[in-house]
Amino acid sequence: MNVFTTTGFALVILAAIEMNNNFSISLSNTTFQILGANIVIHLGLLLTRKFESQYLFLESLIDVVFITTVLVIFGWIFNWFYHWSSPHTQIGILTLMAVVIYVISTFLKMGRIREEINEINKLLEERNKPSGRKKRK
Repeated sequence: MNVFTTTGFALVILAAIEMNNNFSISLSNTTFQILGANIVIHLGLLLTRKFESQYLFLESLIDVVFITTVLVIFGWIFNWFYHWSSPHTQIGILTLMAVVIYVISTFLKMGRIREEINEINKLLEERNKPSGRKKRK
């Protein structure tokens, strides 16, 4: 999934959390911090794709734990947590954000793969059609 797409998802989810909890953040700084976190996340996910497991749930769990860990580290570095009183709330919200973005990204990726499969099938059908020429004997 595109880094900018997941950054956009994260900013929209963060804005919704901000509205529900009546606090304000500086989006100009936070946007670039989230972009940096997403770059690290995407690079890390490229590495995790090199190690395949036969268990889809395990792969997804590892991805979500990795994403949450990166978000917690970035949150600690950039002091994202001063709005929430409980550390459990902080980790919970970041985990929820990671899961939501991961699920949305997975569904978008599945749709893109389905389109590519349909396109490949059409090309194969065209290739296998008789060309209209008669073969020489």
